Amino acid sequence: MTLQFEPWGEDPVFDWDEGNQDEISNHRVRDFEVEECFRNAHIALPHAKSGSDARYSDRYKVRGTANSGRRLVVIVQYLGADWIRPITAWDDK
Repeated sequence: MTLQFEPWGEDPVFDWDEGNQDEISNHRVRDFEVEECFRNAHIALPHAKSGSDARYSDRYKVRGTANSGRRLVVIVQYLGADWIRPITAWDDK
């Protein structure tokens, strides 16, 4: 199911800190690439575990493309209003 309406709106605010920046860098992804995926065409889906585990009810899987053409999968937590927190990201194969 692709979301017709993303809860964070068209211009999300990203919650970055050393923890999630280190996590995505472990996968050789940069924070600006994650943000570009949201500005470019992308697909957002509820996290696969969201229906069976309440801890994942605010998580989403986003597939998008950075400006370089790099395709990524990004897991985010919806924090409310227009805020999202990237949890991890990796190359979409």
